[in-house]
Amino acid sequence: MKLVIFIGHFKTGSSSLQRFFCRNYVSLLNAGILYPSVESQGMSRNMAALRQGHDFGNMEVGLNISEPHNALALRLKNEEDGHDVPGYYPNLPSGFQMFENLQAQIAALSPNVVILCSEVFALFGLTAELKSIKRIANRFSQHDVTIYCNLRRPDHHISSWHRQRLKFGEKLAPLRQDAFRHYLATAHFKQDEMIQGWKDHFPNGKLVVRNFADVKSAGGSVADFMTHCGAEFPEGLENPGDFNLSVPSAFAEIGRLALHELGQERGCALVSWLIAASSYVDHVKESDVEMFGSINRELIANNFSQTHEKISEIAGVDQFYSDIESFAQQRSVSDVDAARAALPGLRAHAKNSQLAEDLISWLEDLDF
Repeated sequence: MKLVIFIGHFKTGSSSLQRFFCRNYVSLLNAGILYPSVESQGMSRNMAALRQGHDFGNMEVGLNISEPHNALALRLKNEEDGHDVPGYYPNLPSGFQMFENLQAQIAALSPNVVILCSEVFALFGLTAELKSIKRIANRFSQHDVTIYCNLRRPDHHISSWHRQRLKFGEKLAPLRQDAFRHYLATAHFKQDEMIQGWKDHFPNGKLVVRNFADVKSAGGSVADFMTHCGAEFPEGLENPGDFNLSVPSAFAEIGRLALHELGQERGCALVSWLIAASSYVDHVKESDVEMFGSINRELIANNFSQTHEKISEIAGVDQFYSDIESFAQQRSVSDVDAARAALPGLRAHAKNSQLAEDLISWLEDLDF
């Protein structure tokens, strides 16, 4: 049996991959590819799809169903070091029971390929004792294993993840201030350590490390995964496309201030509206917005150089990020100036949308 473990990284198309596997569960299983569930909600839905003989078109399902291996990873991390399991992954069994569920499905269905897919696996490589990786290796290392990882240059990655956190309702400081420094010791920056623990515990496994810039050029995470994971996929699968978009950099400062000033519920409502508004309101393009500032740009360049050498060695290439020299270069428009420029258009759009009156008033009063 071939086992493919997608270990992330965050904000490299993992949500699109997970929804693709969930949406095509029956078609994939009929081709010998299992995207297994880990708890009762997911297994019940999969049984219902198998009973009707085809996949469900409706993807409005809970995260336990569409992202089962995030649930697994969060439970394992919780059992290893007390990491919180968010409430949107409810009623999870123990890690042991999840593993038992996985192995029972494998035994009953005899797939040729099993796919485990979670960006939360990225966190396992920086735990003190790597217990979660060891638990997975103890269960599955005897199989033909491929560890699959997408990596994104650190400034792009951290900017996207920081803006993603606005969707969770977090009150954040700007990346141009001290908020960036908190990422330096984490898997969000130490990309080599994120991979190395997996590599060490699956010494006979194949390692696929992809630059997210190449993933996007190849047609996105789903197309790139199918090309490089080593499994044969059937024709006619439905690709749900991009999913889990972040707040645009040009709107990020507005969303950040909203969460500080409006509270979580109303702030999150405005953040969601900003994401939708990006299709209608002109704004400075992503590649021109500076989120970090000169001092933190220098920190990125100086602190990532050794990490980059190790990543390149792990990936077996001379330079994994061919554009590493540009990491220290500031972009042309600050995040504050980009938000200020977008504000008139957002105010005009708000009056013609379904945004609540109190949020429209807050936008009208906002002053940088």
